[in-house]
Amino acid sequence: MGRRNFFIGVGAAAVAAGAAGIAAGTWERAGKAQTGSPTRLGLPLIAWEGGPRYWQAFPKAAAAGWTDPSFFPLAVFFGRPAHAEQLKSVGINTFQAVEHNDPLSVATSKGIFCIVQDEFTADEIGDDPLAVGLFAYDECDMGLGCGGDDTDTNLANMHLQVVGLRQRNDGRFINANYSKGVLESYWALGTMDDFMAVVDVASVDNYAYTSPDTGYAITQSQYWPIGTPTMRSATYGWLVDRMRAFQTEPGNKPNWMFVETAMPFLNDDGARTISPEEIEGACWSAIIHEARGIMFFQHNNDGVNGGYSLVECSAERKELIRASNAKITSLAPIINTQSYEWDFGPDTDTMLKAWNGSAYIFAEIALATEPGGRTFTLPSSIPGRLVDVVDEGRTIEVKDGAFSDAFPHEYTHHVYRIAL
Repeated sequence: MGRRNFFIGVGAAAVAAGAAGIAAGTWERAGKAQTGSPTRLGLPLIAWEGGPRYWQAFPKAAAAGWTDPSFFPLAVFFGRPAHAEQLKSVGINTFQAVEHNDPLSVATSKGIFCIVQDEFTADEIGDDPLAVGLFAYDECDMGLGCGGDDTDTNLANMHLQVVGLRQRNDGRFINANYSKGVLESYWALGTMDDFMAVVDVASVDNYAYTSPDTGYAITQSQYWPIGTPTMRSATYGWLVDRMRAFQTEPGNKPNWMFVETAMPFLNDDGARTISPEEIEGACWSAIIHEARGIMFFQHNNDGVNGGYSLVECSAERKELIRASNAKITSLAPIINTQSYEWDFGPDTDTMLKAWNGSAYIFAEIALATEPGGRTFTLPSSIPGRLVDVVDEGRTIEVKDGAFSDAFPHEYTHHVYRIAL
């Protein structure tokens, strides 16, 4: 089942200048125009948070450049300030929580944005212009970090924490990371919508590629397709759909997805290290499902890639991850526009955009399907006869309003550009 149909079923960043023109013009929410003319492709729109404009509400983020359509958050969780330059070299631009072993300025002086936990006092953060957000709790939906014995107490503690952070009145947004509550099987039952609503942007971690225990927990969700393997890129997009399902208006705030970069401190039987190709596939699945940021968990215990796997892994592995992040960043002006709703055909996960005179189709294979060929049927508003496969040096001919391509692995993704 494709993303569009699945989402409906559950109730549910000379290029920068061109993108800025779109961001400053028409933008639409929930398929209804807020300003300007009807949709460019004559198709319904996927609900969203308003794109880069969302960050205008937070003076620190806005002043730091988060409203720039060419910006897409690529973060590490609990980044070490001393690693800032090395992490920046692989495409990281943000720390979501910061190790408290160096002054914050050690990271921000290298151009790294920081979302800072209350382990840092307000005086320590000061007026640092790259400290754009405040981090509330990690996995409070499961009772971790916030100290509650039941979901109602966890939620109450989360509210108290956010109230305290907002009282700083420092122009910074509030962020929290959640986990298995989005599965709606055991944790945070009846309260996950409140957990999502209390913060300005949420992220979720469920390490489907590497943790068999997490995989089992995912299969216990009533929304998971029975019998479907969880060690797939498509699982990460499914998790973004789960996040959107808990928002009062799906997509009204940004959703960020965690992706592991090695073996994320696991001790369950069968735990494994994610491959660079799987990292890339997971990132694109999440983005195709409307994730507006990728958070990387780089802490590692596989005995091969070092304790900080984005810093200490092999040069070859690091280069593959850098290239993946560079592609995301290069396409950020397109990703940051509002998506169109269109079913391209069976067994595909897609995201459709229109930008700078072209349509862009971001594609992976759908959840509960196998690798192989896929056919994409175009809407009549995309009349082009030739498809450029972005960054792959090849083209595909459109025949009878459709084109086909190969997806040899479950993590394979393609980006297609068609002139309008």
